[in-house]
Amino acid sequence: EPIAARFRVPVVITGPEPVDLLDALARAIHLLERGSYAVENQYARAVKPDGNPHARAAVATVFEVADADWRGLGRLAASGLVLRDRFRRFDAAARFLEPLAPPLALTECRDADVLTGRLKPFHCSAFGTRCTPERPLGASMVSAEGTCAAYYRYRRSHVDARVAPALDIVSEAVIPNG
Repeated sequence: EPIAARFRVPVVITGPEPVDLLDALARAIHLLERGSYAVENQYARAVKPDGNPHARAAVATVFEVADADWRGLGRLAASGLVLRDRFRRFDAAARFLEPLAPPLALTECRDADVLTGRLKPFHCSAFGTRCTPERPLGASMVSAEGTCAAYYRYRRSHVDARVAPALDIVSEAVIPNG
């Protein structure tokens, strides 16, 4: 709800089934037409406002919130989970004392900007030339679900060039200075 209010966008929580997605899309359009920035739960059969209390309790018993490093985004405060002290004996990284792989060297990849919606993939100087699905420079090109990989696969730049002015208006409303 704070995200919907802050960015003035409607949000619809949905399930994975096609009928769920279509219903959620219809709900989102209805909210947009009304000018409402509410949150609706289309998937109430599985998603409850307070989540699953038993699962949340189990996770809280074993893990605690910690800062975490995210590929393409860097370290984000309170964005990850680590094992609580009494469970640290099960921490593979500590148990095997194998050093973690060093962070990837900085490249010309603009992954963080793509991941946060501040840059379209085709505006990155490496996109489609030095950065391809066969030789990815960043997280967004690594898997087929990544933003850059999808743009590369479906060659979205020609579509975006036609609708870019409208998308930029929406982007700036959702992501200031985006």
